[in-house]
Amino acid sequence: MVTVLRYRRGMVRTVVSMIGAALLVACVGGGSGSSGAAGGAAKAEEAAFELDCEGSATDTSGQVYCVRTDTRTGDVLKVDMSKLPISNGPVGAAAGPAGRYETECVAVNMAERSDFACVRLNTESGELLLVNLQKVDSTPK
Repeated sequence: MVTVLRYRRGMVRTVVSMIGAALLVACVGGGSGSSGAAGGAAKAEEAAFELDCEGSATDTSGQVYCVRTDTRTGDVLKVDMSKLPISNGPVGAAAGPAGRYETECVAVNMAERSDFACVRLNTESGELLLVNLQKVDSTPK
């Protein structure tokens, strides 16, 4: 299973844990659409939904904010993170066309702790899933 991490608009995030650093390396090495294949361009044109997440933090608290855009109508919805289903193991699904899923991850850094959240989007149906990173497999094995 391959998870693609995307950071938009050239934003760089400081991730203070080894896991975060490893994910950042995966992001730089395997960014979406970087292979030059036509499939990346087709995905961007055919995706019915897009997901954008950002973090906001002060010294004492932090929050992840996500919006889901319906690319067919332009409708934008705020994602209520507290109501998302949470994965309880591997998150793979039946094989389908390339580009069916995308994952958006955000680090929120506060003075005494750091949070890291990932949300998976089904670009065809708009279904969202909060990924429990402690229960998904790692790569490489």
